[in-house]
Amino acid sequence: MAVADQNILIIGSGFAAAVTVIHLVQAGIKPATITIVGPGALGAGNAYGCDDKDFRLNVRAALMWIWPEKRDDFGLWAKANITDDPEAVQNSGNFYRRRDFARYVKSCLDTVLADAGAPHNGITHHQQIVTGLGTADSGGWQASLDDGRLITADHVILATGNPTPQWPCRVNHAVMASPATAKLLVQNPWDGRWLDHVTSGSRIAIIGSGLTALDAITALARRNHQAQIYLLAPHGNLPPVQADWVKQGPPIWPKPPRPSKILRRFRSYLPDLPPEDSRWQAAFEELRIDINQQWAALNDDDRRRLMRRLGWLWSRYRYRAAPQTIAAATRLQQSGILDICHARLTAINPGDDTPLRLDLTGAAGEGRCLDVDYVINCTGAGQDPFLASLVTAGIGVADAFGKGLRVTADNQIIRPDGSASKNLLMIGPQMASSLGDVVAASEVSLAAIRVAGNFAEQLVGRGKRHDGGIDA
Repeated sequence: MAVADQNILIIGSGFAAAVTVIHLVQAGIKPATITIVGPGALGAGNAYGCDDKDFRLNVRAALMWIWPEKRDDFGLWAKANITDDPEAVQNSGNFYRRRDFARYVKSCLDTVLADAGAPHNGITHHQQIVTGLGTADSGGWQASLDDGRLITADHVILATGNPTPQWPCRVNHAVMASPATAKLLVQNPWDGRWLDHVTSGSRIAIIGSGLTALDAITALARRNHQAQIYLLAPHGNLPPVQADWVKQGPPIWPKPPRPSKILRRFRSYLPDLPPEDSRWQAAFEELRIDINQQWAALNDDDRRRLMRRLGWLWSRYRYRAAPQTIAAATRLQQSGILDICHARLTAINPGDDTPLRLDLTGAAGEGRCLDVDYVINCTGAGQDPFLASLVTAGIGVADAFGKGLRVTADNQIIRPDGSASKNLLMIGPQMASSLGDVVAASEVSLAAIRVAGNFAEQLVGRGKRHDGGIDA
């Protein structure tokens, strides 16, 4: 069954989708010509869709902006609308709950739609999942939904966000085959619903040591968890805490960009201070200012070479933690409840005295086993099967790391023949391998502004000002 044609189809329903709608409408695109396909409330997604009060933003409010000319908008909204979160205010800034940022995004979306004379339901939003995409007879696109419906559109914007984490180890078939043990494996920790089923006496293994792991630890600490929590981290470290940094201007980069030159610039520019020092973080943030230009000048081999040398430092210090989460982890570690294991998980098997037994390897885990009641996968984003299907179908090309699709600087998907698709675009973290450091909310907003402006010009040029997507 075909749904009525729409000018613009956005695949995804998280922050990238919502901010794209905001800027499309403000660029003059009529809300009625926009269709969203994706589950959940528009604007929440995996990043901000958790209702738990201990899942926090890891950056201060001043950096969470939708409009570059209104960088303090979220902070002002938070002061006026958040009255039950005194812990948000920290010495290094205000770190609000993820769910409250989702509320802010919704309020911005509602305001923009109201200003355009359209209610929130002026946009068609299907709660299904897109399972396939192909060309339509009209020359546009046809998307297949998981309920069997089809949607055709002139233009498609991929805003799929971060996919569910994959298990980084072998999972015994017997564990997955039994409903009793399969439910003890939490593959997607971002929604926080698993916390309702964990008792204070449950022995828990958390895989990964990044921001999601810290959110999980903070939520367990709030619930006065009493049993052992094992944090399985190959490097045995938690992220450093956000400092009260103030960045200055960007550094001068060597030309032409080469992996070795970029690496030397990092080493020479970062001061000989502890990474927790605000001056060290300020220098790191200054290096980020023009890092995308350096990245764009590298070929695929050089990008892979650079990440082999610099990737560990980038991952560790680019994604710092909110002070509240580090404080919670420190308390649990000092009490002996949290055990940070310098080890890697290799297998999940049925247990004898407990439901699950974990096989470990690594510096502190060679030949070691852990008996636990739950395993929480906090390893980060996995592979997106939908994007992979576009590569298989010859619609796009995998990026240098096989995590997303190649895109141009204007967010257009690159076809296998090297040409750019003007009516198939992408916004969100899946562009990182192509464009660099573009995962922050502010960078996603800038991409949405760029795409919205290009769409407005393109549709006006096609004469759709009055009968299609552009307001007169």
